[in-house]
Amino acid sequence: MPYKTRIKNLQKTLGEKGCDALLIENLVDILYLTGCDLSLGKVLVTPRTARLIVDSRYYDSCKKHSPIPTRLLDKETLEKELASLKVDILGFDADHTPYQQYKNLRKLPVALKALNHPLAALRMVKDSKEIQALRDAAALGSEGFDYIAKLLKPGITEMEIAVELEIFWKRKGSKALAFDPIIAFGANSAIPHYHPGPVKLKKGMPVLIDIGVNYKHYHSDMTRVLFCGKPDKKMVEIYGIVLKAQELALAQCSPGMRIADLDKTARAYIESQGYGKQFSHSLGHGVGLEIHEAPGIRSACKKSEKLEKGMVITIEPGIYIPGTGGVRIEDTVVITKNGCENLTNRSKELTVI
Repeated sequence: MPYKTRIKNLQKTLGEKGCDALLIENLVDILYLTGCDLSLGKVLVTPRTARLIVDSRYYDSCKKHSPIPTRLLDKETLEKELASLKVDILGFDADHTPYQQYKNLRKLPVALKALNHPLAALRMVKDSKEIQALRDAAALGSEGFDYIAKLLKPGITEMEIAVELEIFWKRKGSKALAFDPIIAFGANSAIPHYHPGPVKLKKGMPVLIDIGVNYKHYHSDMTRVLFCGKPDKKMVEIYGIVLKAQELALAQCSPGMRIADLDKTARAYIESQGYGKQFSHSLGHGVGLEIHEAPGIRSACKKSEKLEKGMVITIEPGIYIPGTGGVRIEDTVVITKNGCENLTNRSKELTVI
């Protein structure tokens, strides 16, 4: 990964952020900048320098592998570094700084500048190596879907499917699940973020599968709905509406598209079919080192927020009918020069198992 380029890109933004240096303690941001996967650490960045500060557990490894100089953390390390770099204004991530840590920062002989998600804009647009990592994660995610789809037979439980999926991915070398899998049978599929339980699959039930894997730190995310036996007319109707809404949104995924309008495109179609109130969440989100990251794909986005080449996002409209069932269809796509590349290479035809 081009870690030094990422650090240089961050350094270029410090002036507009109004600080002499930026302190980063968000572990995902540290991973993004250095490749070091830590449980505790700091990165101190100025316009010309960058330092990784870790405790003794990580010092030797980071000193060997980090793209920037590594310092051993003690009570005075940060203050000494700030003094040697002549920092007057220190920026910090207000969204990832606990109150006690903020109190400690206030004791330093510098002025503080609170910043919201200072690396979000950089991480939103993926470089070529990140995009390949996301392709690999999506491929493994799809393999997992294929594997559990073959296990879907009457009598099996939601939890059994979830357990089998985790075992499959771990055997394939995954770091972890991207999130707890959503395996929802029957009326449970109307609960957007359902947790699998002991419910057994029966004929006539819809099966909603929303799954994602963490592979080499990058994430996949996909949702499909299958049917155990012939689905009822209501489920066939909403499946077609959701699929059409997704197709309309995917057709507009290209650089320059207003993010709010993307959400509105899918939402307007669902509303026109009489199910607006049953589409209860945003259209999608960014995917990368985190399963949910910027940009959020929602109608509340500012007019200035537009899709850019290199963004990786999900498109996932849904309709949920309490007591009956729900349909959500989700793909992860990369915004390309002239449109988008769909990383979720699995059929979306209505499928009966």
